[in-house]
Amino acid sequence: MGHLRTGTALALALGLGAGCSSAVRPEVLQAWVGRPAAALRQEWGPPTREVEDGALRILIYEQLDRQSGADFQSITAPRGSRYTAAQTEAIEGYRTLTVYVRSYLFWVNHEGTIVQSEVRQP
Repeated sequence: MGHLRTGTALALALGLGAGCSSAVRPEVLQAWVGRPAAALRQEWGPPTREVEDGALRILIYEQLDRQSGADFQSITAPRGSRYTAAQTEAIEGYRTLTVYVRSYLFWVNHEGTIVQSEVRQP
């Protein structure tokens, strides 16, 4: 399972674009309660993480956002400079940072039914 595929599936499922940090509405999360976890996986893609919680399993979908790193905006790697290709790539990569925004949690019972949903923010 690739992280890019997971992130892409979640971004598409949540209707998010780069620079957009809108949340899934609580009523949308609540609508999953009582439905099969397989349907959630089909619509949202694979979860970012999956953990055990007693007799339940928690499917966790993490929402990420791309934000520019103001501290790195002024750094440039001019052509023909003393920077190596790896250093130039690192400088360019830090211009836009991926940051954690929120997690959507779905508790699943042993029958595969979602029994609770919740959003958590930092």
